[in-house]
Amino acid sequence: MIPEIGNFFLIASFSVATFIFCLATFSYYFEREILDLSTLIYFKFGFVFLSFLALEVSFLFDDFSVLYVASNSNPFLPNYYKISALWGGHEGSMLLFILILSLWIILFALFSKYQSARDKNYLYGFTSLIFMSFAGFTIFTSNPFERLLPVPPLNGTDLNPLLQDFAFTIHPPMLYLGYAGLVIPFAIALGRCIGVKDAWSSRIKKWTTLSWSFLTLGIALGSWWAYYELGWGGWWFWDPVENSSLIPWLIATALIHSAIVTDKRNIFVNWTILLAVLAVIGSFIGMFLVRSGILTSVHTFALDPERGLILLIITLLISIYSFYLFFRADTVPKETTDYTFYSKEFFLLINNALLLILAAVILFGTIYPIIYDIFTGGKSITVGAPYFNLTSVPIAFFIAFFQGYGILTSWGNSKKQKNYYLLLLGIVFLLTFLFTYTLFSYPDIFSFASYLMFAAIISGLVIYIFKNLNNKNLVVNNLGMVTAHFGIAIMILGIGVVSSFSQNKEVIIGKGEFTNLSNYKVKLIEEGKEEFSNYFSEVVQFEVENNVTQKKILLKPEKSFYPASNNVMTESDIYIRPKEDLYISLSEKLESGKWIAKIQIKPFVRLIWIGALIMMIGGFLAVFRRIKYE
Repeated sequence: MIPEIGNFFLIASFSVATFIFCLATFSYYFEREILDLSTLIYFKFGFVFLSFLALEVSFLFDDFSVLYVASNSNPFLPNYYKISALWGGHEGSMLLFILILSLWIILFALFSKYQSARDKNYLYGFTSLIFMSFAGFTIFTSNPFERLLPVPPLNGTDLNPLLQDFAFTIHPPMLYLGYAGLVIPFAIALGRCIGVKDAWSSRIKKWTTLSWSFLTLGIALGSWWAYYELGWGGWWFWDPVENSSLIPWLIATALIHSAIVTDKRNIFVNWTILLAVLAVIGSFIGMFLVRSGILTSVHTFALDPERGLILLIITLLISIYSFYLFFRADTVPKETTDYTFYSKEFFLLINNALLLILAAVILFGTIYPIIYDIFTGGKSITVGAPYFNLTSVPIAFFIAFFQGYGILTSWGNSKKQKNYYLLLLGIVFLLTFLFTYTLFSYPDIFSFASYLMFAAIISGLVIYIFKNLNNKNLVVNNLGMVTAHFGIAIMILGIGVVSSFSQNKEVIIGKGEFTNLSNYKVKLIEEGKEEFSNYFSEVVQFEVENNVTQKKILLKPEKSFYPASNNVMTESDIYIRPKEDLYISLSEKLESGKWIAKIQIKPFVRLIWIGALIMMIGGFLAVFRRIKYE
C-alpha cells in the first residue's frame, strides 16, 4: 500500500506543477491577473517529499515487491546504505532530483521579494515547466514504485558495491543541488525575456553562485570518491559522467562573471540570459549521457536508449521553448555603456568566452564516440586523456592569465594604471614561480603550465589586496571572490604537481617479501579474512617504513566479495602525509598465493580537494556577505 501512496503523491506533484505552468502561461498570454501561486509551490514540495518518504520506507522495510527496491537492496544491506540506496539507480535518482528541484523553488519563493505577484508567478511557471517535464518522465518511463507481482523475490540483488560508501551518500545530493539550482537563474533569465526586470541580474548572480558552490562540492566529492574507492589512484579520468558535471560547472562559472558585469554596468544582457539557458541545457545533456546507456562509464546508469531518447527530446523541447522566448525578446538596453581593451568588462568577456570554448571542447570529446559510431556503422572509438589534456590545458592557461590580470582592472578603463599593474604583476609572478619551482623540483610541460597558472592567479590576488588595503569595505565585500579565486589557484597547483610527479609500481609480492618505492619500504606481513553483514573481505597487511624518518605504519588494502550481487571490489588503503599520499591497492591473488599489488605515491594530491573546498566556501561567502559596497 505504501508504494501506491508514494505513486499517488508523485502524480499529485506532477499535476500541481502542470497546473502552475498552465495558469502562469494563461496569465501572460491573456494578460489576466491571477492569485499568488506561492501556496501551490508548497503543496508541490509536500507531495513530492511524501512520495520520496514512501520510497525510503519501502527500502527500510525490504519491500521487494517494488522492482526498484529489489534491484538496489537486500535484507543484509546495512540500514545506512538502504537510505542512500534510494538514489543508487536511475528511477530513485530522478525522484531525488525533482525533490531537490522543488526545494530550490521553495527557497526561491521564501527569499525573493517581487513587487508584482504576476512577475513571480511567471517565474514559478518556468520552474514548474522543468519540474513537470522530469516528474512526467519519472512517472511514465521510470517509475520507482513499479511492482513485482504476483510473486515478489525473497531477496534483492543488492546495491552496487561501488556505491556502498560514505561519499556516495552525499555526492549525488550535492551534485543535484548544483544541477537543480541552475533552474532558478534559468527561470529568472526567461522572466527577463518576457519583461520581468526586477533586480534580475543580481538575482541571477546570487542564485547561480549558490548552485555553483554546491556543484563544486559535488564534483569534488565525486573526485575524492573515485580516488580512494575505485582503487586506481586517480582523481579524474575524463569519464563521460565526470565530463557531464564539468560542462555545466564551466558554463555556470561564466554565468556568474557575466551577471556581475550586467548588474554593475547594464551590458552583456543577452550574454547573461544565454548563459543561464545554456547552463541548464548543459545539465540536461549530462543527464541524457549518463542515463541513455550510449556511453561506457564506470558509474553511468547504463539504461536503455529509449528512455535516453525521451530525455533528449525533453531537452530539445525545453531548448526550443527557451530560445523562442530569447530571440523574440527585446532585451538590449537603450543606453549603451562604453568600455575599453584595458577594462574589467573586456577581461571578463574574454574569460567567459574561453570558459564556453572549454565547455564546448569537452562536450565534443565526450559525444564524439557517439558521432563516430553513427557515421561508421557501429564501430567504436574512445576519446581519452590525451585529447582532453592537449585541448583543455592551453585554454585553461589563458583563463588563468585573464583571471589573474582581470581582477586588477577597473570598470570602464584601466589604461592609466597599466604599467603599474604590469610591474607589480611581474615581480610577484616571478617570486611565486621561483617558489613553486624550488619546492617541486624540475617541471615537465604540464607542471610548468600549472606553476604559471598558479602564479598568475596568486599574483593578481596579492596585488588586488595590497592595492585595496585602505578600502576595507571593498575587500570584505569581495572576500568571497578572493577566496574562490584562491581555491582555484590551490587546486590548479595540486593538479599540476600530482600529474607530473606521481610514482607507481606494480609488484608481485608474497608474505615476508618487500619492495621499495621512493623513500618507502613496503613489506607484506600478514593476510586474513573479515566477514560483514553483506560481504566478506580478504585483508592484506603491509608494513610501510619511511627510510628517512624510520617511522613504520600498517596499511590494510582489501579484496571484497559481495554474494548478493556476485561482485568483487577492491578497497585501497592510503597513508596520508602533508606532502604526499602512499597508496596501496590489490589486483589479483595468484595460484602461488602471492598478490599483484599496485603501490603509488601521490604528491600534494590533497591540494585538489582543499582547493575545491575553498572555492565552495568562497561561493557561500559571496552569497551570504553582509556588507554591501556601493
